[in-house]
Amino acid sequence: MTKTNEKPLQIDQNPTVLGLKLVQNDTTSEFYIVGIEDTAQLIVSDLNCKVLLKQQINNEELVSISSFRKGVYIAKVITKTAIVEKKLVKK
Repeated sequence: MTKTNEKPLQIDQNPTVLGLKLVQNDTTSEFYIVGIEDTAQLIVSDLNCKVLLKQQINNEELVSISSFRKGVYIAKVITKTAIVEKKLVKK
């Protein structure tokens, strides 16, 4: 068994701990993620775990959820070093 110097993958419900923050404007159907160093994979699913959106994103890239119905969703951001989940509300 060989040792590696890689940091373990982190899973956290509090995105500020990992430096990622989901910013959503309540008056629109858009949001963006702040704190992505390179690129990340974004997965948005409903509360039944049905994936509604899956795409690569960059830091502060605007993501539209205008086609989604009003409700609560889970936004999962996967980077090289972490997985962060955040509640997303469409009004």
